[in-house]
Amino acid sequence: MEKNKVRFSVVGSEFCIVTNDSEEYIRSVAAEAEARINKYTAAANGLSAFQAAVLTAMEYADENKRKENILNNIKEQVKTYLDDAARIKAERDKYKEEYEKLLQQTNG
Repeated sequence: MEKNKVRFSVVGSEFCIVTNDSEEYIRSVAAEAEARINKYTAAANGLSAFQAAVLTAMEYADENKRKENILNNIKEQVKTYLDDAARIKAERDKYKEEYEKLLQQTNG
């Protein structure tokens, strides 16, 4: 995958990163981060951009942790479903084998 060098600014600070992501994607992420930082600075007089950035980072970390927990729960559910499906398949195979034996006995 091609690496892209992307320059962008967030709350007046300039950044340059090298990434596999598109410039449009990085700029959209930066714009979202800036919007969240601005939300904090607008809501609380005297809150510095740094403090707002820390709160924004905590907000993103919290969202990420919550989504990871949801994902882990879904993975566990899928594992349970797969285990159940394997058990049911084994039971089906057992009953199919018994059916075939009974069929052979009756057809002689």
